[in-house]
Amino acid sequence: MPHWVDVGYARTNCEGGAALAAQGPTGKDGAWVCAGDEGTLTHDCRAVQCTTGAGRRPMPFRDLREFIAALGPLGEVETVEGADPHLEIGTISELNYERRGPALLFDHIKGYPRGYRILTNALESLPRALLALDLPPTLRMDEAVEAYEHKMDTYSPVPPVEVESGPVLDNVFMRDQIDLEAFPTPFWHEEDGGRYIGTGCIVIQRHPDTGAVNLGTYRVMVHDKTTAGLYISPHHSGAIIEKMYWERGQSCPVAVAFGMDPLLFVAGASYFRDEDIPEYELVGHVRGAPVEVIREEVTGLPIPATAEIVIAGEVPPPDVVAQDEGPFGEWTGYYASGTRPEPVIRIHALYHRNAPIILGMPPVKPLGPTSHFGIVTDGGNYKEQLGRAGVEEVLDVCRLSTPGVIVIQLRQRYPGHAMKAALGLVSTYMAHVIIVVDEDINPHDPNDVLWAVGTRCDPATTVSILGGCNASALDPRIPPERKARGDFTSSKLIINACKPYDWKDEFPKTNVASPALRRQVLTKWTDLFPSG
Repeated sequence: MPHWVDVGYARTNCEGGAALAAQGPTGKDGAWVCAGDEGTLTHDCRAVQCTTGAGRRPMPFRDLREFIAALGPLGEVETVEGADPHLEIGTISELNYERRGPALLFDHIKGYPRGYRILTNALESLPRALLALDLPPTLRMDEAVEAYEHKMDTYSPVPPVEVESGPVLDNVFMRDQIDLEAFPTPFWHEEDGGRYIGTGCIVIQRHPDTGAVNLGTYRVMVHDKTTAGLYISPHHSGAIIEKMYWERGQSCPVAVAFGMDPLLFVAGASYFRDEDIPEYELVGHVRGAPVEVIREEVTGLPIPATAEIVIAGEVPPPDVVAQDEGPFGEWTGYYASGTRPEPVIRIHALYHRNAPIILGMPPVKPLGPTSHFGIVTDGGNYKEQLGRAGVEEVLDVCRLSTPGVIVIQLRQRYPGHAMKAALGLVSTYMAHVIIVVDEDINPHDPNDVLWAVGTRCDPATTVSILGGCNASALDPRIPPERKARGDFTSSKLIINACKPYDWKDEFPKTNVASPALRRQVLTKWTDLFPSG
């Protein structure tokens, strides 16, 4: 008989009678550890069966449902009943984000059957992001970044595995049976041009020459029962792939998943570094097991076997068919464009699980260096980029705000070192301002960075402006007339907030206690400073 045992933040059904123990509150690295005889475990929160022995790890989340179930014992999810998909769900999610609230699972949505649900705010907190990465949800941010970087540094490809069937095939609709309007698609923001089902989705395409599969998170608007609008910024891989098909006079095959293992969203939205790595392989590495995929019947594309909802079809060339799309409140916190003709997806197949869940990631005005993922993951990307450019002694890199401001912390070794570092990140997407600071400045602390700018920057000699740099169609600062002609370039501001190299040793000393003295006082006066 199966019996339930408590292993920290989840109960585990041990069908084989194995005794379980956790190393610390959640296991050494956030997983549960079997300490007894071999048996089959079914995790209450993860609903995964795996053969276990002493010290062997359970399998990771297979789908969005297992992730939601695991949030419960952590107090990281709350159910909301009866909300209106027209503006109300979007506004509730926005207010919840601003208040650092839990993930929200909307059910019994106005106008739709109970069980047709939407999950928002899924990964915004640090504990929720850690849980998705199969890391201990109690880590501090610095520990979380270190653990994340370790996962990236030890990358080994884990290709997806093709299976014959999966829950996504619970309900299959073809051609005239399709009804995309059956799902509770929110009207997220007041000035949006329509309802967007695709905000936390993955768009699946195949490169026409190499056959490589690309996953990207792009916005998808509901036009009618069998047609969806698809907007992709011109520089993204998805737009480049589309164009390659169109140049051959072909439609671009496409599939879109609207609810899946959250790591697939993280990969599609480029929160992971190493964007050139195939997303399915990268997610397989991070989760420690291959992603199960099904070869979709119409397009032949690999779709997640445990996805909640998937549409499949084609994107014809825009000179064949295009429909008005937008505007849409974007991740910059602005409406970056108006209504304009954009490509559409002609839907030829629709698949969904029973009681499907849409993963909603509506863009919000960012409150810091990241909005939809609770771990700041791009510092390692930037350090690696600077390393490839031959920039030495880069100690840390921080995106101080999203989008717009990047701070580089380095130890100056020669004249021009700070400028060399800044130029190494000039091509960074949507980074209008690059600030370089010394090793004694915390790049993650806006006050410390601004203090350095206010005291070590000479506007006449240490500020540079570069024009003609790459930007984005979503950049709110590019004038409409330039966007209309496809000119998506902007200028970049470089602020050297380092001590002048040629006289840095003579630069006035700060009146801050030395690290050694601070440690000595903290050690002695623990009653005043109990946290150290």
